Amino acid sequence: MNNNWRQKVLEHFQAPFYSITLVTDPDSLLQDEIIISQLQKLGVEFLEFHDRAVFRFWYESEYRRNTCNKDMLIHPKSNDTSDVPYDIWVSSRQISISKNELFPTLSAPIVKELDFRTLDALSLVDDIPVRRSDNDTIDFLLKRIYKLSYDSVDSVAEVILLCINRHQLSFSIPEIIDKYLIEVLNHKNTDPRLSLSEFIQDPDVLYSFLQKEWRFFLEEGASKTHPFWDTKLLDALAGLFRIGKLLPISIEKDILPDTLLFGVKPHDEEQSRVMSIKEHINQIEKMLEIEIDRRSWINLIGLFSTAKTIMFALKSPSEISNELNFLEEVIEVRFANWLKDHYGALASLSDQHTPVMLHKVAEYVHLQGSPKKAIIVMDGLSFVQWVQIRSELQSSFDFKENGTFAWIPTLTSVSRQAIFSGEIPKAYYSTIGTTANEEKEWKACWARYGIPPIHITYEKSLGQGEYEKAKIRALSKSSIKVAGLVVDIVDKLTHNTIQGHRGMHGQISIWLKTEYLQSLLQDLLDAGYDVYITSDHGNKESIGIGSIREGMLADTRGERVRIYNSEELRDRAAQKYSSDKWEPIGLPDDFYVLTAKSGEAFVKEGEVVVSHGGTSIEEVIVPFVRVKKRMKVSE
Repeated sequence: MNNNWRQKVLEHFQAPFYSITLVTDPDSLLQDEIIISQLQKLGVEFLEFHDRAVFRFWYESEYRRNTCNKDMLIHPKSNDTSDVPYDIWVSSRQISISKNELFPTLSAPIVKELDFRTLDALSLVDDIPVRRSDNDTIDFLLKRIYKLSYDSVDSVAEVILLCINRHQLSFSIPEIIDKYLIEVLNHKNTDPRLSLSEFIQDPDVLYSFLQKEWRFFLEEGASKTHPFWDTKLLDALAGLFRIGKLLPISIEKDILPDTLLFGVKPHDEEQSRVMSIKEHINQIEKMLEIEIDRRSWINLIGLFSTAKTIMFALKSPSEISNELNFLEEVIEVRFANWLKDHYGALASLSDQHTPVMLHKVAEYVHLQGSPKKAIIVMDGLSFVQWVQIRSELQSSFDFKENGTFAWIPTLTSVSRQAIFSGEIPKAYYSTIGTTANEEKEWKACWARYGIPPIHITYEKSLGQGEYEKAKIRALSKSSIKVAGLVVDIVDKLTHNTIQGHRGMHGQISIWLKTEYLQSLLQDLLDAGYDVYITSDHGNKESIGIGSIREGMLADTRGERVRIYNSEELRDRAAQKYSSDKWEPIGLPDDFYVLTAKSGEAFVKEGEVVVSHGGTSIEEVIVPFVRVKKRMKVSE
């Protein structure tokens, strides 16, 4: 039996194609970059229909003129084809796709809730049994796909271990399955201190409990009756300490057996850091053994950035630094190949957990439904710098971390403008070389969601000097409902550093001591805002290969990219210089991009710079973080 779920979806779109196909997709199967990429390779243009006027303009100016010479696949966002103009509706083929058809022997309501990774895992199972009831299907998924043998749990240690394993999964488990798991475990749990509902649904609650319980365990003499002595649980705890989910505590080591020292602050912190980096490298290498999707790339850059940040604290990083540098080269090659195949599909995708690309930030935040929202855009912030900032702020705030994709070329005027306009770069072609229109675009963006300009604020050039609450309009005007705030200190440090990423690390550490960001976050939260942090692009430490003086540059500091208004000129330059041609995905006409290769920059030969504009993973995938007040752990 062919269980490949993507192939089953693509079977609906076999040649010969209709010029126009209307597709209803209530389960969002077309929100998969692999499917969209395959359709694009077949010459099919995917278009989400959400506004009659916008669609009509595109249809008449682009499609009817046949400038794209492609068949068109229209997906009404409401999944109601009657919204589509009649002349297009009547001349189109209409199809419907759903998850129900993919695994017909399993419960349809449960399959409907499964994420793409779970569907991938199911596609590898050759003997899926008939499990038509909800509970039978959930039981099959928990045991066979998620490897959570919940029915064999019979001790407090095993309950805790299952909760840990639940959060180590790469799958997004549906709420209905979590509730089933909670109900079963509550019947098995004999420790009233375990809040299993919270442990299963929120990893931060689980880790906070384990951190507190670890201190209690050691300070009380590591009683042999404590659940932490369970061998499998002890191994799991050691893993959490190695990757930084739990933090070692200070306690007299002589009274403890060696088997518990992984959770104690070492006298030799250098060795502890090296071991932590090695653990991160091991996890990344395991991820690279299989095909990686966009969500996995976000997880990977988080792990890599943490390892890199830990390395900056080492006194003698040479050996482990070489390992990390080699791994970085492997990552960059894999990521570059993935971008070529899948980047073009990202702009049309949506995700309930994070905006897939930066032009979806406003839409995503709007859909969260909060009455007041503040989006802090930290210009130039990469995941590496975010890990450093998070470490400094995590004692005061809780973070729900994710990532999103910047626009290529990763220049401020290209990618930051996408955040504030809510549009792809092609839509703001006339201002793509400047950020001067961002306030106007920000207010127009939110006007589409029904927020009048009087309730919207845009503020930039924040982060420098002393923090003054009174000068932040989002805090001084009670009428504000949407705040866009640009903190550009990281970008300024990026372009003035003379010691690469290690030098930036030290400069950011000094800036964090001013507590500007801490104060801004606290005041916004106290004022009732839902607060998000993101970035327009990251940055890459690179070595100069020589300047290119030809072409035009949208951002004079984008030392890893050149922009040409002629494809011929761009291609001629590509033959002369070490560089890569970038396809103009989502970009205006006459905007041709030449990027530096990984680790190289178009500056004086041999000069070390931290810059942006290119396609490295550190430039393209940026943090998207929800900030909350620090959760208090009950005593």
